[in-house]
Amino acid sequence: MELSEFINKYLGKEVDFDGAYGAQCVDLFRQYCQEVLEVGHTGAVEGAKDLYLNYENMGKEKAVFEKIRSKTGGQYGDVAIYDATPNNPYGHVAIVLIPRYKDTLVFEQRGGTKDPKAQLYWRSNEKLLGFLRIWEA
Repeated sequence: MELSEFINKYLGKEVDFDGAYGAQCVDLFRQYCQEVLEVGHTGAVEGAKDLYLNYENMGKEKAVFEKIRSKTGGQYGDVAIYDATPNNPYGHVAIVLIPRYKDTLVFEQRGGTKDPKAQLYWRSNEKLLGFLRIWEA
């Protein structure tokens, strides 16, 4: 499945990949991994930020994704990882559509508007940790 098809399929819907805690940002990421990237479920995390911050200790992520250490080097289809905030200790994960210097158009859920439905959103790069990019074959 292409990313555009994935967006059309889930835009405005709640994605609860694991059936726990309701529709969260990591659920949309897991669904993306399964349906678009075709890599299945990667390792468990306490919060979305851990996908980036604990990358070196996560064998499944390291086998599937390259860690991109940049706040502006994302590209279409990358997975953007955001750090914790005072209101969200778990961080955030979203799928990159249009990267720009100060913000990025992403496909996300439970993000900037806290809506559990998957949506398109211009997200500031201020709390961006970096990106995960599928390894090229």
